[in-house]
Amino acid sequence: MLKAVGKEKIGVRLSPFIKFKDMDDPEILDTIMLAAAALNQLGIAYIHLCEADWDDAPKIPLAFRQQLRKIFQHTIIATGNKTPAEGEVLLQENLVDLIGFGRKFLTNPDYPERVRKNAVLNEISDTYTLFGGGNERGYTDYPFMKE
Repeated sequence: MLKAVGKEKIGVRLSPFIKFKDMDDPEILDTIMLAAAALNQLGIAYIHLCEADWDDAPKIPLAFRQQLRKIFQHTIIATGNKTPAEGEVLLQENLVDLIGFGRKFLTNPDYPERVRKNAVLNEISDTYTLFGGGNERGYTDYPFMKE
């Protein structure tokens, strides 16, 4: 695939601390580090860390982030219900290169403006509308900020 598509167009999504649907593997962190080393050697464009985003989700330890950064020299993207402030800390500490705000954008069509103004964000009204499926409800139903 690297030759067919180009390594600069390939990324891998990893979910290191998500235990949803029996994904609790006691060796997952070692496995992720081995995978990161191999992916780094292949020269793929990025690793996308899909981080747990529910209320009592485990926090990713600093040591994990530091080790991953040391092993993987290319772009690291972190997602998982981060606030702009949390993202900024990760960026400033050079632990990641990009922060994803997917759900916040889906529920707030004017997300950047709301962040600039420190305005209240819309909450997800129905998680089943987040991932498509031909529903007439969803992204277009979330209101813009009132002036």
